[in-house]
Amino acid sequence: MRAFFLACVIAVILAIGGYYALSAIQEPVAEAFSSSAVRLNS
Repeated sequence: MRAFFLACVIAVILAIGGYYALSAIQEPVAEAFSSSAVRLNS
């Protein structure tokens, strides 16, 4: 039972870490899909 709770805690920690890692990497769609020939109104 202790191993199950430890696995749950580790899964939560990995999920939180993944959330912050992906938040730091991703960029807004207006920046990701824009070039000099594209005009996006916001």
